[in-house]
Amino acid sequence: MQDSRRSARTAGAQTLVDLLEREFRERPAATAIRTAARSWTYADLDRLSARLARRLVAEDAGSVIGLLSRRSPAALICIVAILRSGAACLPMNPDDPPLRNSGVLDEVGCKRVLATEPVEWLPDAQFVDETGLDPGDDGRATAELPSPRPLDLAYALTTSGSTGRPKIVGVPHEGLLNLIVASFEDMDLIRTDDVMLWTTALTVDSTMHDCLMPLCFGACVAVDDGGDLPANRILHAVRALGVTALEVPAAVLGPYGQALLPRLAAEGVRLVLTGGSQLDGPGLGSNDSLVVYNGYGPTEASVAATWYPCDRTTPRWVPIGRPIRNVRTYVLDGELNPVPAGDTGQLYLAGAGLARGYLGRPGRTAAAFLPDPFASKPGERMYATGDNVRLQPDGNFVYVGRIDDQVKISGYRVEIGEVEHHLRACRGVLDAAALLRADIPGAAAIVAYLVGERQTDEELTSQLTAWLPAPMIPRFFVWLEEMPLNRSGKIDRRALAAIPLGQPDPV
Repeated sequence: MQDSRRSARTAGAQTLVDLLEREFRERPAATAIRTAARSWTYADLDRLSARLARRLVAEDAGSVIGLLSRRSPAALICIVAILRSGAACLPMNPDDPPLRNSGVLDEVGCKRVLATEPVEWLPDAQFVDETGLDPGDDGRATAELPSPRPLDLAYALTTSGSTGRPKIVGVPHEGLLNLIVASFEDMDLIRTDDVMLWTTALTVDSTMHDCLMPLCFGACVAVDDGGDLPANRILHAVRALGVTALEVPAAVLGPYGQALLPRLAAEGVRLVLTGGSQLDGPGLGSNDSLVVYNGYGPTEASVAATWYPCDRTTPRWVPIGRPIRNVRTYVLDGELNPVPAGDTGQLYLAGAGLARGYLGRPGRTAAAFLPDPFASKPGERMYATGDNVRLQPDGNFVYVGRIDDQVKISGYRVEIGEVEHHLRACRGVLDAAALLRADIPGAAAIVAYLVGERQTDEELTSQLTAWLPAPMIPRFFVWLEEMPLNRSGKIDRRALAAIPLGQPDPV
């Protein structure tokens, strides 16, 4: 896909801000953001984001700025403004428990939070609407905007932590820029005439790719009104907003792709991005006018480190593909020795996409980001993904499974240990275990197994919502007389998984 014209669009760019400002200069009249009600040009986005960025600089807002918001044009203006101010954006979900959000802010030392709706628990949050300003802004901030450097943080995202505390991953400009440039020059994931529908939550790392990628290359981001986007709402939004590209989670695309993709293609969609979990579904490469790209990558590796384009030969268990430019991949055994091609081993990632680490957690960072023994330069690191893979003869990786108990719910990364930690903190609970059960009608869900003084599901849910976001709340609670143990004295999770849900008194 790479050609000289595409390379010229990225020449000399060191950060995301460089690409954004090039579009502000060269395409001021083009539409940058679109809703059903109105649109914003690149000139509008330039003016509004620069004005807010100057205010943030003038007020010394800090190196990490929080953003409490749902999908909205105001959220996009804030993201761009934060980047232009030289700070990193820390997205947060307004529906997450205040205790969790305030703990994250304290851990990173965040001094300023922008919010697109009132926040009762944080009265000092600065309100920002679709004009990019709050009612008290007089528009006179004239501070010079800095020029971020490649290793400066672009964003920070929370991920579930097995100790009961969420981890905050800090990602530099270099990593996301590398992905966005590869998306444009190598994979044709964005074109200047595209309209990209924003479908993911602000706190999901693919939002940074799906929203900033179009804006870095003169395309348009479409924002649908409302909350979640089920398949029928996606089709309505595609039709109403003239969408040509969008992301659909693998958990939706796998079972519903055969029915959904032809309808998207008929509405003019040329590209569907997917990821977040293993893609398992038939016929995902059977539409001639629409391409499905399956991306794989942890938050610690700048959204996606490998990509796979589906075609008519794609198997139902879809590969996760090959690494993008400047990303190195290793498949290693428990002693960090390379395994032969075709054998199963843990996937390690290295190169330009790596995050700086977990903010404020040097010990956890050192445990996950290891010295790279295969690098040509000293001091390079590699990230242990915790995912087992196999390298196929065609050069594509196939995902085999996790080496630990981390799971994904609706694209949200969940450490089962964190769920269990808070279950044990509930009143009357003596012991707890949690599993992701795929044998539940409707969709996979977390099931909690508890020993202690019985409570109602409502009582447990009420306690858990003070600490855990919605995707981490178990859907079912099963009370046991005692926890089954294996020969090693550990909880026998196979025995738990065999307990039928709804059984009155499982033992």
